[in-house]
Amino acid sequence: MDDQHINKLKDYCISHGIDFESLLKIINEPKVVPMIRGIGFEYVVEKDLKEKFCNSSRYEIRKPNINAQLGKPDIDVEIFDIERNKSLRMECKLAKNNSFKKKGTLSSNPHCQIKVMRSRTLGEKNIQVVARQEGIDPQLLREHKDSYSFNHFDFVITNLRNAFYRTIDGSFMYAPTEEEEVFLKNFLNTNDSKELNKLLIENHFFIESKKLIAKGNEILCRKKVCSDRENCVFIPNYPIFELTDDTQWKPLSQLEEYLNLNF
Repeated sequence: MDDQHINKLKDYCISHGIDFESLLKIINEPKVVPMIRGIGFEYVVEKDLKEKFCNSSRYEIRKPNINAQLGKPDIDVEIFDIERNKSLRMECKLAKNNSFKKKGTLSSNPHCQIKVMRSRTLGEKNIQVVARQEGIDPQLLREHKDSYSFNHFDFVITNLRNAFYRTIDGSFMYAPTEEEEVFLKNFLNTNDSKELNKLLIENHFFIESKKLIAKGNEILCRKKVCSDRENCVFIPNYPIFELTDDTQWKPLSQLEEYLNLNF
């Protein structure tokens, strides 16, 4: 890091009343690291998509600078289709930490969970606003007041590495168990731990939001309070990512081809 960046960090600390000498300790606090990684992932995805779509004349990658307000969705990353004059909204969500299982009640296959939920539960006043904005029955929204409807964004983009994060000795870190590392090496076809970590960092996955809901997908909404579990249009707070060859989640490297075929 050069002096220019260090000076900017110092100015940032001064403007917010933060002790610069404590900055490293602050950003390594267990409750701070997940927030930084979550927001930072948006910029990782933006950069990765710009590289992957660099030769495209049809799509433009954008990172809208939006001050999120109720009724005005905060778009993490936008893919703008120039030919169709259409915006495709990407929601960037990391896997839920320490969520990998070889099998469990949610799936008999190896899987982890992706954390896709509202950061703030909707109160009654906000339920009315969002219901009008998104054309949703307010009662359904009350039943899913901490969840997103599938039409809130078009795709979810994720990274699996966070599923192997744990808090150890007060530090939140990537720390797969020996059994998990054996599985991951087989799944990602490598025998080297450093290469495994690199592959997890660099490989992201996507899915259309409509494929995560109960309606049209022969799955049930997992919310017990849901009044229409077979036809629910809300994304589960923690949708499943199955680590199998036929998973519905696709590598981000295939996104441009997917858009050309389906949009």
